[in-house]
Amino acid sequence: MKEMLALKLKSLLHTYVCVMSGVILATAVFITVFMPGMELGVELLWQMMLVSFLCSIGTLMYPEKAVSRKWMVALVGLHYVEVNVVVLGFGFYFEWFSIQYLPHVLGMLVLINVIFLIVSTIEWRRGKKIARQMNQRLAEYQKSVLQ
Repeated sequence: MKEMLALKLKSLLHTYVCVMSGVILATAVFITVFMPGMELGVELLWQMMLVSFLCSIGTLMYPEKAVSRKWMVALVGLHYVEVNVVVLGFGFYFEWFSIQYLPHVLGMLVLINVIFLIVSTIEWRRGKKIARQMNQRLAEYQKSVLQ
């Protein structure tokens, strides 16, 4: 049980680092395109860390065991909605953009999609690698037990 919790926390931290990296890149792009010359305060860094964490905890809803493709698509869709609600909601609350200015909202949606796709791909590949390693270790263990 402790190992499972440690693995979940490690995965959450990895996801957070990936999301935060994407958020930094997206922030640079957004500000360059929509608000060039804007001076930023340190509060933006804390806001980005909070939003990145809230987007990352959505990964905790994914099960440890294999589930049907339909169920996994539903979970990814739910996580995607959660990320959009968090980013758009806090973006409006923190006044990162104006909800009345459609290009800001569309720009934010494009950046959310790009970051979600990149981080999801990284995590999917990482999961496949871990599963492959676990299967290899299990096969080696079974081979050693049978000898």
